[in-house]
Amino acid sequence: MTAIMNFETQLQNTPAYLALVFCVGLILVECHKDIRQLVSAKCVFLLTIIAWFLLEACIKPEDLRVFSQDEFNFGILCVAGTIACFLFGYRASKGGAFDPLFRRLAGIDSPNLIWRVFLVACVIGFLPLLVVANGDVTLILQDAFMPRSSRWASIFQRGRYGGFRDAFLELQMFLRAAIPLAAAIVAHRKQTSFRKIIAFLFLTYAFARALNSGTRSQVAEVFLPIAAAIYWRLSEKLKRYALVFGLPLIAVAFLIYSAASVLGRDKGNIDWEKASEADYVGFEMFRELLFITKAVPDDFDFKLGRTYFVQAVNPIPRAIWPDKPIDDAGLELAKLKGAVAGGDAYLTISPGLIGEMYWNFGIPGVIIISMLLGYLAKSWDRVRPFARQSILAFTVFAAGLAIIFLSGRSINAATLYGMMALFVLLILFSRK
Repeated sequence: MTAIMNFETQLQNTPAYLALVFCVGLILVECHKDIRQLVSAKCVFLLTIIAWFLLEACIKPEDLRVFSQDEFNFGILCVAGTIACFLFGYRASKGGAFDPLFRRLAGIDSPNLIWRVFLVACVIGFLPLLVVANGDVTLILQDAFMPRSSRWASIFQRGRYGGFRDAFLELQMFLRAAIPLAAAIVAHRKQTSFRKIIAFLFLTYAFARALNSGTRSQVAEVFLPIAAAIYWRLSEKLKRYALVFGLPLIAVAFLIYSAASVLGRDKGNIDWEKASEADYVGFEMFRELLFITKAVPDDFDFKLGRTYFVQAVNPIPRAIWPDKPIDDAGLELAKLKGAVAGGDAYLTISPGLIGEMYWNFGIPGVIIISMLLGYLAKSWDRVRPFARQSILAFTVFAAGLAIIFLSGRSINAATLYGMMALFVLLILFSRK
């Protein structure tokens, strides 16, 4: 009887395992051609689907047992449709969306120009911190290196409903733009030792601050450009070893950090000791997909692009547009799940990339948006020749892979702020 019950449980998970094997198989085929394909936008997107959706579907924890087998299978169908439409969009398109950005990157690939862009990014980025701290540099350092009070609170954190102060604080995005620049300076053979030391100190500050923020997106944004800079200086043989052995170790370390930050988020610290005990680490987006597909449209209406519009206008300061909408996908899902206090959501719950597609436009949304993502991934992979020739283009390319992976949680304009700030700097510093 036990064997039969185990077989029935395994049979329920069969669609999830098939999708997982399919994704892994595609990645292996790509890597068989060239191991460097492991860090292509195409393979990173497939890894994104595996990490955020398929692993939970295969494990099938207690939280999934509230859904029926039909609901489970429909969720897998949405995941499979996302993969298929993404691959179609990738194969059918030529890309090109990011060519102007990387042409500008290649155009400023000189030690002095990279150094000047880095300094300008730091000046703009640190300015709001210095103003809010009244010139007290120790407060800025404490914010980065010292434990915080509760739920990762920070005096430099932008408020959700913001005014001019919050708009001013958003200039911190230029510090995020400085990260790939700093990584390029450290790895550049023609940069002076003094510049490399300054860039290294900045990266140390940025990594400590990201780690202390409890936000995985910030950690990935800092870590991947640093890893790319180290990778750039390795021999071809060591590069292969780094991809084959280093990436799995990084994935495990990132998973442990996610668990530790989730366990310690209410206290504002990282609980490394109990990380192995966590039953929720923040990658559980398949359950959110099942919740959304079950509730929409029977219990809740389609959003019809509302959550994407909110993210599109998110960079506009509320001081300029006081009535700017606030109902992003995380807040709306929190309300649906009852996480409200005083009539408003007090926390956010990410719907996941696929759940947000379905919530907005149903199955047509999953199809069309997945094909669009395939086009964008093809565009990102198209600029890899630039990345092989320029250390700065390479670190920016790595930062873009972090955005692709983190988008598995949901489409969030905040993950693009560093790229937006960097593009502004490139426009200012390049004429062609």
